[in-house]
Amino acid sequence: MYQTIVRDWRNEEVTLRHHKSPISARNLANDLPDEVIDLLLETCRKNTAVFERFFKLKARLLGMEKLRRYDIYAPVAKADKDYDYSKAAAKVLQSFGQFDERFARLAERVFAEDHLDAEVRKGKRGGAFCATSAPDLTPWVLLNYQGKTDDVATMAHELGHAIHSMLAEHHSLFTQHANLPLAETASTFGEMMLVDQLLAEESDAAVRRDLLFKQVDDAYATIQRQAFFSMFEKQAHQMVIDGASVDEISAAYMENLKTQFGEAVEVAEEFKYEWVSIPHIYQVPFYVYAYAFGQLLVLSLYKQFKAEGESFKPRYIQLLAAGGSESPMKILDDAGVNVRTPAFWQGGFDVLSAMVDKLEQMS
Repeated sequence: MYQTIVRDWRNEEVTLRHHKSPISARNLANDLPDEVIDLLLETCRKNTAVFERFFKLKARLLGMEKLRRYDIYAPVAKADKDYDYSKAAAKVLQSFGQFDERFARLAERVFAEDHLDAEVRKGKRGGAFCATSAPDLTPWVLLNYQGKTDDVATMAHELGHAIHSMLAEHHSLFTQHANLPLAETASTFGEMMLVDQLLAEESDAAVRRDLLFKQVDDAYATIQRQAFFSMFEKQAHQMVIDGASVDEISAAYMENLKTQFGEAVEVAEEFKYEWVSIPHIYQVPFYVYAYAFGQLLVLSLYKQFKAEGESFKPRYIQLLAAGGSESPMKILDDAGVNVRTPAFWQGGFDVLSAMVDKLEQMS
């Protein structure tokens, strides 16, 4: 099935539509230049050591000589602290207000209009979501709040999405929504503002460690894992055209995992077949790099904020207020964000490396 999909994709996108490469078709759909995506993936390849350090630390804290691939998301420190819902909401609003009062006011609008449903009840779908219906309607935020640190961070994340939509509500129904590469900008940035505040206030070492581990776990899943999926897709598409067998593609995937984890994680032989079960590579080829783009973009913006302070805020708000009215590159360029340089993307990994430093110091 996969070989057929790959050949069909190439026949249409490269042979008939004359894209430079199979991934170029996805880049055009995302309105991003090939060279920027190549730079993103190459930066991820060069920074495998950051997550290798993290997995080695996790193995030590779990009392293991080396993590197995099965164990990479295992919790290390489970804090028992609970956050009352009203206090959690106050903390989120406070963290937004410390960045910019406008952010807190917009988030308060969601609460004031009763557009936030946080109750856990029978029949309600799990997870969390922010629904923007139209520019003249305040977005709806759906949560399943149970009082844990993760739940507070999720509240900040989804309210960040709502703020993004409200800052862009002067646009039309067709141009309000940020396009995929920029869709997680406000949500992830809002979550990081909250985590900064919680880390500054929290005296319980277990809670602090729990927060940091969650941040790095999520960054691995969203950035590095997705980037290496994309690298595999690029390789697999060429291998299929060159006549490779399924076993050869599986061997290439295993090499991809070994490059990704280095000596930090033991990868069992059966993981060479993991690629067969990844729905995105069948349904929407090359889609997954958008996750890495969005998350690493936010970490890099966060580094700029820490370096520039107040002067960063107008540029960031301008970026969010653009919604989906222009291409991502124009929105970023107009906001003075240059994603065409290795230094920009490396800034995101520098933030992650600093988080791992903190975890090593705490452990």
